[in-house]
Amino acid sequence: MRAKGVSGIVARQVVVFLENRPGHLAHVTGVIAQEKINIRSVTIASAGSFGLVKLIVDRPEEAHEALKKRGLSANLQEVLALVMEDRTGGLHTVLETFARKGLNVKDACGFVEKPGEKAILILEVEDLDAARGIARDAGFRIYEEELHRI
Repeated sequence: MRAKGVSGIVARQVVVFLENRPGHLAHVTGVIAQEKINIRSVTIASAGSFGLVKLIVDRPEEAHEALKKRGLSANLQEVLALVMEDRTGGLHTVLETFARKGLNVKDACGFVEKPGEKAILILEVEDLDAARGIARDAGFRIYEEELHRI
């Protein structure tokens, strides 16, 4: 089941809390591969002996359930996914727009979909609804359900 947001379907990432030990990350990716779920983007942040793995996948709800069934600490998190030009200053334009409106970006990752043309920026923000409004007002294209199909 997909979560409904202000403008329909929302983008979600799978967040896994892991002990920072050999083989633990491979276990996560193995579970996802067994379910034939495609990982589009991954970020890993460690703090001492533990870390967070954040995954953008084609079927986030199924990935979340599969990981939970195997005893892993996994959550689904709504994120703002924006389409931006793959050009110098593209990221700055987005971040400056949010900063002018007083919106804090807590975490971000991105990937290029078409070199020289299109990139996808995934943002964790303090106020998702406000971020959507700011993005729309600035003319940014918001990826929601499409994020999981690319």
